[in-house]
Amino acid sequence: MIYFVIRKYKSSHSENYRIEKHADNLDDANKFLSALSLLDSDDYVSFFISSHKFEEPLILTKEVA
Repeated sequence: MIYFVIRKYKSSHSENYRIEKHADNLDDANKFLSALSLLDSDDYVSFFISSHKFEEPLILTKEVA
């Protein structure tokens, strides 16, 4: 399984997503997520982790966001 740390930018005018990092284990992904959350103070930016097994295509839906 692979874990993605995803950056979400959402303002009243736009919304976009970007993969900041990927990791092979959840512990590393959580460490990076914690560091990003502490360093980034932008009210429009949030970070979250999404996992994927690559048995099927990765499709980001509104449920993930």
